[in-house]
Amino acid sequence: MTFTKFAFQNMLRRKLRTFVTMAGVAVAVAALFSLLAFQRGYQNGMRDELDRLGAHVLVVPKGCPYDAASMALHGASWPCYLKMGYLEQVRKTQGVSVAAPVFMNALYGANGEQTVYLGINDDIRAVKRAWKIEGALPAQTGDIMLGATAAKNLHAQRGREYSLPGLEGVKGRVCGVLAPTQGADDNFFYMPLADAQRLFKRQGQLTHILVRLQDPNSMDDVVGALRGCEAGMEMNIVPLTHLFRTIQGMVNSTRLLLGCIALVALLVAGAGVSNTVLMAVTERTREIGVMRATGASMSDIFRLIWLETALICVIGGVIGVVVALAGAQSLEGWLRNQLPFSPTGALIHPELSVMFACLVGAAALGSVAGLLPAWRASRLSPIEAIRAT
Repeated sequence: MTFTKFAFQNMLRRKLRTFVTMAGVAVAVAALFSLLAFQRGYQNGMRDELDRLGAHVLVVPKGCPYDAASMALHGASWPCYLKMGYLEQVRKTQGVSVAAPVFMNALYGANGEQTVYLGINDDIRAVKRAWKIEGALPAQTGDIMLGATAAKNLHAQRGREYSLPGLEGVKGRVCGVLAPTQGADDNFFYMPLADAQRLFKRQGQLTHILVRLQDPNSMDDVVGALRGCEAGMEMNIVPLTHLFRTIQGMVNSTRLLLGCIALVALLVAGAGVSNTVLMAVTERTREIGVMRATGASMSDIFRLIWLETALICVIGGVIGVVVALAGAQSLEGWLRNQLPFSPTGALIHPELSVMFACLVGAAALGSVAGLLPAWRASRLSPIEAIRAT
């Protein structure tokens, strides 16, 4: 305890220099922590999103598959559409268990708030197996089913009619309320497929088809058959597990680059800490000589300087973790604008294990960085040190 107290006091002799050194460690640890937390959050979010979607394959109009997957999961107005006739071709494809047609459209209020309407039919239940509905799916003209959040915002009650946001003069009777899914489904308004096509003047058209396979292991064969069918040239077949792997590969490539940057930052921070403590040892040469002359052993001097270095890195690591936590929301907002696809859940997922790993890394950095200055201080001759000016 005495060594720790003494090392802490020595560390505070040059407050500005010590603070700058800690700041370097904090920046490196904050970068490492954010990278690890992002990796955990993104992977967990992607798995949750695909599980909530319930489909193995997404059939969409021609275009970017990443944009299509994002629109299907999060809700948006689609720039192009599928013909209703393609649905039967998808259903007849060998290996397809169920094909659920969906028509999606988003409307925006004066304040920019988005309302997403989905036209569905009974096939959706075979895809969304995790759904729990209080009431029934919309089946008759004028029926509306609300996601949990949409129902809460509308203060909706089953059996009552409500004006539908963004659709002037149109009312819907609430036939069911979807239990919370912790995803975008909670915000959607669901209506019969024919109603949605009629209200948005897209009769005979779909935005996407959710496909569930009889055997997920036959994914490649079914995807090949869908692409080779008569309408295959007019559709984009997106295997969601493949999409996940592709996006994850892109993220991993970026993560590798960022990891290298974080490693370089840690090495630079370690060199800075070592240099700072070496300077402190030079300044305290006479003091170290007196300590040696009054009974301090070489191991005592080594331990004192090494502990001082480790303290600088550990405190810098704690500051870095705190800074990363404070800036997580801003960083997450920036990442959502940069990624081709981002899940609804938190992208930055700080876990205790990640915090612990970063702090252990900071301590290890201090341990290594302190070896040289501690060894040099312990090797000082008492007589020569006292004579030094």
